[in-house]
Amino acid sequence: MSLTSVTELQTLIRAHIDKSKYRPEIETVAVACAAGRVLAQDITSPLNIPCADISAMDGYTLPAAAEAGSRWQVAGESAAGKPFADNVPEGGCVRIMTGAVVPTGGACVVLKENVTVEENSIVLNQAARAGDNIRYCGEEVAIGNTVLQAGRILRTADIMLLAALGVGEVPVYRKIKVAVLSTGDELHEPGTPVGRSDQVYDSNRHTLMARLNLLPVEVLDLGQAADDLEGVLHVLDEAAQQADVVITSGGVSVGDYDYVREAVLRLGAIHHYKVAVKPGKPFVFGKMLNTWYFGLPGNPVSGFVGFDLFIKEALWLLCGATDVPQPLRFSAVLTQPVKKSPGRTDIQRALLQQEADGSWSAAPSGAQDSHRVWGVSRANGYMILPCEAGDLPAGTLVTVQPFTEAFL
Repeated sequence: MSLTSVTELQTLIRAHIDKSKYRPEIETVAVACAAGRVLAQDITSPLNIPCADISAMDGYTLPAAAEAGSRWQVAGESAAGKPFADNVPEGGCVRIMTGAVVPTGGACVVLKENVTVEENSIVLNQAARAGDNIRYCGEEVAIGNTVLQAGRILRTADIMLLAALGVGEVPVYRKIKVAVLSTGDELHEPGTPVGRSDQVYDSNRHTLMARLNLLPVEVLDLGQAADDLEGVLHVLDEAAQQADVVITSGGVSVGDYDYVREAVLRLGAIHHYKVAVKPGKPFVFGKMLNTWYFGLPGNPVSGFVGFDLFIKEALWLLCGATDVPQPLRFSAVLTQPVKKSPGRTDIQRALLQQEADGSWSAAPSGAQDSHRVWGVSRANGYMILPCEAGDLPAGTLVTVQPFTEAFL
């Protein structure tokens, strides 16, 4: 079987999900709890922002533009929440505070720093123009404007907007259920003692659950399955009946004890198997009944990279998102030579650094074998090395992708 490129597999996964037109059910959540969720319905503004003509500064509102040196009698005051009840009189002005409603007839606001106060009047130290320092009703948002569209991954700034519009509850797609399973007789649960030298701790499943907890999903921990076909079939069959997505770690290669791929074929269909990427060539994407399936390799770094390349965007799409953010990528200069063989896109773990002139440099974060978990922990980004590239000398410009959590 020929290898599929990273871009081709990403496109294939996206196409299958789009074709299914899958959307979770809708629920409402409190506006303060909506960040990170996917908006399920368009939000139309029920009011104007600002809701009236508002003063942008502390000062005095005048009935017309005025020249420097002109004198105006102070008729009263308008404060936030305590508006001036009458019109601005001809030849007079009203003292006004930031955020206060501009009284009827107010044409501009003169900053208090630009006037001289003389008893109950002011003298302008500079000319005032019509419209100065007034925020007009509806100039940012008008009643009926669509301010947020369904499918948006809500940000904290969106919460500010929604609350300002008086929205107390937000329609969002429910969290999809994602089941996580590890396979391998050699796996041991963290927090318990390892009794034999052939046992290793299951880092993959716990890493997956930690990464899933950053998304709007409900995680179902299926634990570990032994390396036998019937056992894997039983666990996957149960998972397919209760989860929207199943992600497994290990058992997707072609070894004598790798049963996951066979189990998925018996329960449903596999859409792809091998991809031209390093680490992580074996990758299974398929469907069991109505449940989407992703199979990651057992090597921990391969699984970590595969989640970023193929699963994260797919999960956002299945959560109902239409504006899935693409990873930030830019160019950096290698400070060390990098070893690479042509034929597969190589996702190497890297140390990225911004230099004094604003440019970026990159270096490998140690050896790049797919079992080296400390190298991923030390790294703060990836180097994305193209399929056709071979060894790269220091000074080469490469594409890098920072780990966002490393640059807070």
